[in-house]
Amino acid sequence: MLLKVTLLSLGGGEAPLLDIVAYGGYSFTGMCLAVLGRIIWRYSYYFLMPWTCICMAIFLLRTMKRVLFAEVRSYDSSKHHYLLLFIALAQFPLFTWLGNISVNWLF
Repeated sequence: MLLKVTLLSLGGGEAPLLDIVAYGGYSFTGMCLAVLGRIIWRYSYYFLMPWTCICMAIFLLRTMKRVLFAEVRSYDSSKHHYLLLFIALAQFPLFTWLGNISVNWLF
């Protein structure tokens, strides 16, 4: 939903909703890999989580760059670059929140 709102805030661009849902859903694949690593060997989570987070950020940068520049007619590169940077940096808190495996998951 955050990706859809940020794309609409740029104006003029209408990215398909199912594509955005698919891009957002890839985060769960990386987190499943990191959690599986934590189940197998406890300390591998701390290596796998940043690695999958960086891989997801690179994947989203490349695919969203293609979507942004293909769909948005009014080309303002500074806004697009800030949006891409925000999407990449948002992966770190998202992965941390999704990977919080504890009883008290709100804190």
